[in-house]
Amino acid sequence: MAAAIVLLLATISTAASASFDINRSALAAFIAPPLTTQGAAKRAYRVASSKPTLATSDDQQPGKGDLYSDDELFDLLNLHLTLNPEQEKQEQQLNEELNVASIPGIHDLVLEAIGDATTSASATEEQSSTTNQLRFDNLQTILREKKPLITAIATDVDGTLLSGGQQLHPITRDAVMKAIDQCYNSSSRNANKIKHFFPATGKSRQGAIGSLGNDIGPLLYKCPGVYIQGLYCIDREGNVVFEKKLSPLVVREAEQLVMDCGISIVGYDGDDLYTTEQTDVVRSLSEFYGEPTVQLVHSVDGKLQLAEHENGVHKLLIMDEDAEMLTTVVRPKLEKLAEKHGVIVTQALPTMLELLPPGCSKAVGVQKLCEALGIDAKTDLLALGDAENDADMLAMASIGVAVGNACPVARSASDFIMTERNDEGGAGLAMEQFGFD
Repeated sequence: MAAAIVLLLATISTAASASFDINRSALAAFIAPPLTTQGAAKRAYRVASSKPTLATSDDQQPGKGDLYSDDELFDLLNLHLTLNPEQEKQEQQLNEELNVASIPGIHDLVLEAIGDATTSASATEEQSSTTNQLRFDNLQTILREKKPLITAIATDVDGTLLSGGQQLHPITRDAVMKAIDQCYNSSSRNANKIKHFFPATGKSRQGAIGSLGNDIGPLLYKCPGVYIQGLYCIDREGNVVFEKKLSPLVVREAEQLVMDCGISIVGYDGDDLYTTEQTDVVRSLSEFYGEPTVQLVHSVDGKLQLAEHENGVHKLLIMDEDAEMLTTVVRPKLEKLAEKHGVIVTQALPTMLELLPPGCSKAVGVQKLCEALGIDAKTDLLALGDAENDADMLAMASIGVAVGNACPVARSASDFIMTERNDEGGAGLAMEQFGFD
């Protein structure tokens, strides 16, 4: 009732202002003439709001007027009266300024307000119903046509398996253990549906193992894997099936950019990480994200330069705690450098930009590993992810699933978006729903 009253008074004010250039309190006096008794008030209300009655069929739905009784509308009218104590003095002036017939009755205004609210709620409900139906239809198609063929699962780690606090939800932990057991431990492996499970992450192999905890981490030694954004891919025996590194020229120019911007840089060489300065954001890689301890690169002529690292680096992390500055200031400059040399810029976390060799991505690494393992990614692979760097992998897989916290780019690339976030077990539920029998 309170909401209807507010809508009513707002509608009265709006209607009067739009139609006439008059004093608002005078208009209120006209709409609600003084009534001395309840009986008189009710009689006046019924006269003011009376309309011709139309014949209706027995099965006709109730009209909007049935939503409120006369007593309820009378209460609204009395409230309106209390808000206009000087109405008697203003009535004469109003009658001179207004054409009485042009002012809608209070009953009409109430019904108009109700109608607007009902229409809005109905439209929202209809849109939600349509979205839910499309989601349901899509799910049924995936389960019916694609799920029976799934034999391999590739999953991102940070933001997908792990929550923002680097924790593994129990549902996800159990699903990962189930997948690895089916693939590599079970005596009846040939009878199991899932034959391959592997991480596809921007982390190093040791970083993935270290971040997934004592239950899951050590199990990754039994698994193939796509590491360092697809730049270091290994089979179950640890043999490298694909890798690629940045050219020293690109690394040198990136180091100069970092120096000019006053931010941090880390180079990945397999499980060895190097930097030119130990800053807080650099230390967070090992202290928070589980990566191996980042080492200072060997100096050349007294200078610390990643470009001079003898083995080269697979990728560079450009880092700073100011995520907005990375996006608005650093990324445009890094994109220009990337365009100049044909290298790739991507992002997995807000405080880190990544520079990859030409033609490389997590998706390319997943494709290379699938080829080595005899997996047809277009029919056999379920892929899980949340970030920009996961998008191509989600798009190439038979079933690409974005967890509930995924960014818009990952969502757009996926076949299905989980309602549940990473910290609600979204990845584990996706494996159960789309992977296992």
